[in-house]
Amino acid sequence: MESSVNSELCSRCKKCIEVCPCNVIGTNSETEVYFIPERTSICLECGQCMAVCGTKAIKVAGLTYEQHFMDLPDHTVDNTSYLNFLATRRSVRNFKDKPVADELIDQILESVAYAPYGAEPEKINITVVNNRSRIEAALPYMAEFLDNIVKWMEHPIASRMIRRRRGKEIFNTLKNHLYPIAKLQNYKLEFGDRITRDAPAIIIFHADLGAEAHTENAMIYATYTMLAAHALGLGACMVGIVPNAINKVPELRDIFGIPEQHEAVMSVIIGYPKYTYQRSIIRKKQPVHWLN
Repeated sequence: MESSVNSELCSRCKKCIEVCPCNVIGTNSETEVYFIPERTSICLECGQCMAVCGTKAIKVAGLTYEQHFMDLPDHTVDNTSYLNFLATRRSVRNFKDKPVADELIDQILESVAYAPYGAEPEKINITVVNNRSRIEAALPYMAEFLDNIVKWMEHPIASRMIRRRRGKEIFNTLKNHLYPIAKLQNYKLEFGDRITRDAPAIIIFHADLGAEAHTENAMIYATYTMLAAHALGLGACMVGIVPNAINKVPELRDIFGIPEQHEAVMSVIIGYPKYTYQRSIIRKKQPVHWLN
């Protein structure tokens, strides 16, 4: 089915033209709204035009009002409620010995459907590991990977190669954050699971290495996942160690079923919080520069 505008239903308000991010829609000499043939190849199929159309006159290839759209709810949160919700969220690293039902994780992942994206959202893959035994089978490989990071950072040639290949951001994150913690044996399994924190479930976001905007999309989806978990009374925490280890250790790819050509970007551990926090932390505000 080609994208089209039903001229009999169209009110010619031209809102669809205004909201289209790629200027795919225009008007002809008779002021009829239509899809410009020479521009339809760059249509993102984002559905903005269908969502704004008051008469449902627009059809985008691959989308239908019945299957892909819903009427907006009347209720939404005010700013105070929104800030209170964010204030009560914590990165949870202590979990009860209680499994999380698959149905709850499905509810969490429903939120991803509402997340904004940079490009090609269907290229992000989400792997759910709701099995503590499988996670525990992966821990020794993760611990060994962290031991290797200490060795690499202390080796002059290896550390220079990391800086050259991964860039300053990754290098400084390893040097100033992960390396000193790992060097003090924080991640040694003999002291307990300080990697996945005994979480009963973990969600991994990954995509083909060359997939468009997959790094940004994965981080957005992981953020939505954390907020949705909090809304359901669950605790969650982003863990960057897990995807980094997956990308370097073949055994971890096998355990978590991550395709060889995929890059793991972020993981989120999920479970029932073991403790209830009594207060929120007021963090230092980042520098803001106003340009008038």
